[in-house]
Amino acid sequence: MDPAALVEAVGEEAACPICMTFLREPVSIDCGHSFCHSCLSALWKVPEESQNWSYTCPLCRAPVQPTNQQPNWQLANVVEKVRLLGLHPGTGLKGDVCELHGQQLKVFCREDGLIMCQACSHSPEHHAHSVVPMEVVAWEYKWKLHEVLEHLQKEQEEAWKLEVDERNRTANWKAGCHQGEGVFTALQMQVETRKQSITWEFEKYQRLLEKKQPPGRQLEAEASAALASLEQEEGETMQKLQLNHEKLVQQNQVLWKMIEELKERSQRPIRWMLKDIHEVLNRSKSWILQRPEPVSLELRTDCRVMGLKEILRSYAADVRLDPDTAYCRLIVSEDRKCVHYGDTKQKLPDNPERFYRYNIVLGSQCISSGRHYWEVEVGDRSEWGLGVCKENVDRKEVVYLSPHYGFWVIRLRKGNEYRAGTDEYPLLSLVVPPRRVGIFLDYEAHDISFYNVTDNGSHIFTFPHYPFPGRLLPYFSPCYSIGTNNTAPLTICTLDGED
Repeated sequence: MDPAALVEAVGEEAACPICMTFLREPVSIDCGHSFCHSCLSALWKVPEESQNWSYTCPLCRAPVQPTNQQPNWQLANVVEKVRLLGLHPGTGLKGDVCELHGQQLKVFCREDGLIMCQACSHSPEHHAHSVVPMEVVAWEYKWKLHEVLEHLQKEQEEAWKLEVDERNRTANWKAGCHQGEGVFTALQMQVETRKQSITWEFEKYQRLLEKKQPPGRQLEAEASAALASLEQEEGETMQKLQLNHEKLVQQNQVLWKMIEELKERSQRPIRWMLKDIHEVLNRSKSWILQRPEPVSLELRTDCRVMGLKEILRSYAADVRLDPDTAYCRLIVSEDRKCVHYGDTKQKLPDNPERFYRYNIVLGSQCISSGRHYWEVEVGDRSEWGLGVCKENVDRKEVVYLSPHYGFWVIRLRKGNEYRAGTDEYPLLSLVVPPRRVGIFLDYEAHDISFYNVTDNGSHIFTFPHYPFPGRLLPYFSPCYSIGTNNTAPLTICTLDGED
């Protein structure tokens, strides 16, 4: 080896990798590297507030136990001999000498975040600043790095959750509808149900027109336009979901790089840890997680056939309530057009027709053929149920509001949860909350459909078509009244054309 290079190598071995001066009381750690005992203690000083602090070698970043420090007396002897030879500590290490004064870089300016030599610290630019030895501020800035690192790691956890959620929303929206896969798949089911509803409603309008008047519209074109609008909305929703996911992925990549940079910097020797430390801390502290733009998964494209409401009303039926079927807390008006939940139980005969467990009252007209339409004012009630049921449903024991048990019912719960039947059907997506609901029953066509009269007759739901098992009765449930809430009655509306 060249003698000059040998001198440089010896000088490097005698220098502490942290303070870059002669090793003082050198100690060796688990990985074999050696440092000044005081430098290592300052670097590994852990504030009381810290939890789960991990110790690593400042040079190789190998995990170590701080209690395993061993005095290196042999190295201490070598350092003393190097000192006697008049060599400079750290000779040959780049970046450890001031280019302007040729002195070692030993002090740190808190205001400017710069490492400098003693001569620089006395210059006009820094003489009024707080300039201290690097070893003094090492633990302070190591802790600041740790604080910022903890903050970014929390942000990373939140960002990762957002990314996973957005990825799941996108995947489930795109995958298709299979029962049991969760709320997002249920939303995709709404798209398929809405497509089917549009097709059925235009077919229904065509069927009803044949009896009333010749078709006066290009129904096929209108149906195609409605389906195209739904398809466009589905595509736009998918695009927004994918864009949100891509932005979150990009954010996570940037965040991961910042975290890795802070981890690496916190384990470097003091000089490299403090280099540009203010810029690093400011950049990390200014990081703000950009949350994705909210994407509504409620469908805006409703199912509406212009002119259908008028045709349905031509089948208006004079539906009235049957007081003999009413639960004991339900109060039916004298004209049998209104029902509301009473404060106390009434002393009523427990006849076979009366419901014993549930707030239900039925209509008095049995339906076994023909087309029938009626409307019910639900007002601002937060809970209600409407539809039809079989004449012979159980009125004394537990019942399930499902076609399988003879109920074709839609219901509102908790003020905003619209559902058809029981949980086997998905939540319904309604843009405008209905204050009046229309019910259309076409017995021969096996059709029981519900409409939002408040929204100019937009379609709410149609139960899948299959033959009705016998005679049907209109179904009404005002549910419960809680204090002053949910007290308005259900009112059967009078329509032009009623018999």
